[in-house]
Amino acid sequence: MTRLEWTVAENAAWCDLVCGGVFGSRAWTSPSRTPEYYPDAVTLTPAATAADVLPFVDGSAGCSVKDSFATLDLPGFSVLFEATWIACGPGVPEPGWRRVTGHAFPRDDSVAVLSSGPAQVVAHRGDDVVGLSNFSGPARAWPGAVAAVAAAFPGLPVAGYEHGDALRIALDHGASALGPLRVWVR
Repeated sequence: MTRLEWTVAENAAWCDLVCGGVFGSRAWTSPSRTPEYYPDAVTLTPAATAADVLPFVDGSAGCSVKDSFATLDLPGFSVLFEATWIACGPGVPEPGWRRVTGHAFPRDDSVAVLSSGPAQVVAHRGDDVVGLSNFSGPARAWPGAVAAVAAAFPGLPVAGYEHGDALRIALDHGASALGPLRVWVR
């Protein structure tokens, strides 16, 4: 598998951990509506089609699909946003980053919520990559967040996706683009 495929697989595993769902050969899907900010489906291969997704989700208003390779055509859906998968790191170690306890994310050894002052990030260990998500804080905190994620799960590359200003911040701090993705919504 490529680093992009590992990153997509980790992201689908994260969605499954938070939401529950079903893995098919081309997509992860949730038969019931997922929590806010989580997709109802994630494509796992660029060969995925609407037929790999739509029959397996609640396709009513509000349904969202993470088109991991920006290759889908989803009739009746519109693009919510476009983003870029990124490879991060290794980041610049900074003091003050620590694990946060009592968070709302699943209690699982594969998850770490990390914080330093006003900055916070979520890390999820996949099989071949650590997913970095939900970064919040000042742009200057990005390298420390990446380093904290890498330190939480040593030996694995760090990856995720960003868009807009967050993508610019990540790229300005050494992340590299792996490929496009789209999030569709009905």
